[in-house]
Amino acid sequence: MTSIELNELELELRRRLSPALESGVQLTVVEKIDSTNAQLKLKAVTSNQALLLAREQTAGVGRRGSPWQSPPAGNLYLSYCVHSDRPLTELSLWSLGVTAAVADALERELSLECKIKWPNDLYLKGMKVGGVLLETVNLPGDDVAVVIGVGLNVASHPDPGLLQRPVTCISRHTDKSVDLSMVAAVVSAALVDMCRLSHAVLEAWLMSSWPSRDMLLNQPVVVPTVGEGLGIARGLSHDGGLQVEFAGKIRTVYAGEVSLGHVDTQ
Repeated sequence: MTSIELNELELELRRRLSPALESGVQLTVVEKIDSTNAQLKLKAVTSNQALLLAREQTAGVGRRGSPWQSPPAGNLYLSYCVHSDRPLTELSLWSLGVTAAVADALERELSLECKIKWPNDLYLKGMKVGGVLLETVNLPGDDVAVVIGVGLNVASHPDPGLLQRPVTCISRHTDKSVDLSMVAAVVSAALVDMCRLSHAVLEAWLMSSWPSRDMLLNQPVVVPTVGEGLGIARGLSHDGGLQVEFAGKIRTVYAGEVSLGHVDTQ
């Protein structure tokens, strides 16, 4: 992308995001960066309500520190940093909330049937299309900076053979014209709006909307950290955990990888 094209992308994104920008959100668009999340974490103290979009990442990171493949081909690499005085018990729902909000936005704008693999992976037709990564940085006083990264395969996707899992991109699943500025705008607005919800509203919304998007619901799953063999996923707990039934007893899982028991879709 030339500097002119990059400027056009930023101008179009600013046009689409004008309500958010008028409410205090700051936007930065760059050609290449190591990681949008890493950069906002470094500048967390001065990055309240800051959106950072990159055309290419050279060191993108997914959950559990795994690399996030970031080909420079019209895909979304976006992070949002916001300061919060909410307790971590409330912020624990934000990663789930952002993932659900992004799924809603993609369905609304592009008529995509987007599913979620707990806690924050986005799937189309059984193939991973994106993910969310939430990190926190302690600030002076009791506040924290919450850095939320969203990666979406929009125009292309990495080689599934290299990743050893099925992957896809948005452009393969819609007849509508898909451009990066539109996807970036709807995802950015979803991020900003979700972070402004009260905890009670967010919890109620998640409990009502999650089941229709939950690709694990009532499916056999393997949870290596629990180590009790095959279980059945039974949905979301009120505090964001995954409820899994083992031998008739429900256990709530809060961390670790969960894979479908009949086919590995990690």
